Amino acid sequence: MSRRHLAPLTLVLAAALPQAAAANPLPKGDFHEALIGAMTDRTLRNVTLQGEQLKLQEVPGISPLGAYRVNLISVCQMLGTSNSTSAQAGQVMRFQNPSVFANLGTNFQFAVNSQVVQPHQRERVEKALAERLQTLNGEHGDLKATLKRQDNGSYQLLAQHEYGASPSAGHARSRLASTLSNARFMICDIHEAMEWADHEQWKQLRGSKLGKLDRGQFITLYPLLKESGYEAQGHAPGGTWRFKMTDDYTTRVENFGDEFKVWVYTKPPMAPDAARFGAIATRLRALPLPLGAVRIEPTEPNERGFIWVGLVFSYANMTGADFADTMKKLIDKKQVMDFYKDVQQVVREAS
Repeated sequence: MSRRHLAPLTLVLAAALPQAAAANPLPKGDFHEALIGAMTDRTLRNVTLQGEQLKLQEVPGISPLGAYRVNLISVCQMLGTSNSTSAQAGQVMRFQNPSVFANLGTNFQFAVNSQVVQPHQRERVEKALAERLQTLNGEHGDLKATLKRQDNGSYQLLAQHEYGASPSAGHARSRLASTLSNARFMICDIHEAMEWADHEQWKQLRGSKLGKLDRGQFITLYPLLKESGYEAQGHAPGGTWRFKMTDDYTTRVENFGDEFKVWVYTKPPMAPDAARFGAIATRLRALPLPLGAVRIEPTEPNERGFIWVGLVFSYANMTGADFADTMKKLIDKKQVMDFYKDVQQVVREAS
């Protein structure tokens, strides 16, 4: 995890630095030892880490008495995976959330950001978070935690333990362990609440005419996109994703709210002039429209000579079930590659 991902956390903790020096601060070595011990104390209270161990790394510039990054690994069950006959039996979702612990002499402070939560998931998530916060605040009277929703839809957990007049590594260790454990459980609380919210939304969408589809609904109807590695940068307001169809070929899907586009690309043997490209575009637009697509959009060759061709689907008369079925056929069953072959043949023949 690069340092830029830690910036919001380090800024939050650094804001606490201007304070009077403690008469008897907790030494850096004692804090470091307490944190390592805490990681051992609670590391197995969650679902198995599959052999992984939590690791810490010092973060400079926060406190001379020690500040450390810990990547909190949370392994969370998915809905329906407890059914031994399900195709998803035993599957889990794995999250790794960077967190920061800082020893400020009179107290330690902690910050971690959760995964991003969509608007339709907030009510369930915030109910689960309220219960988790009550649990964390109830474990030790001198450990206080708060939660705040961030602009991007994630939640930031902040916790602070006041050492008191006689700082103790033992007391710090138990509070650190409590913070670690509940922070990891929080990630799974959020995941489970999001799963139930998506399940409810899926039931609502599957039989209804869509008309429009936002990013969260797109993901709900095609849950593969909950996994990392698919989302890509793009200009489509409802999200852009890429899918590896073969070892050397990738397609892109863009959601524009009222329609989505599946893109393929090919490179002509020779760069076409304007007249030749016009002929190619005409032939491409005349190709049969598979799976209920409404039109074909060819683009002019880019700076590398590739022609991108979009297969466009409208949400106007599509139900949620129709959309999910179309995406599965295009991506899971790789029918987009049949369209790609048709495009490739047209471009070669017309070049």
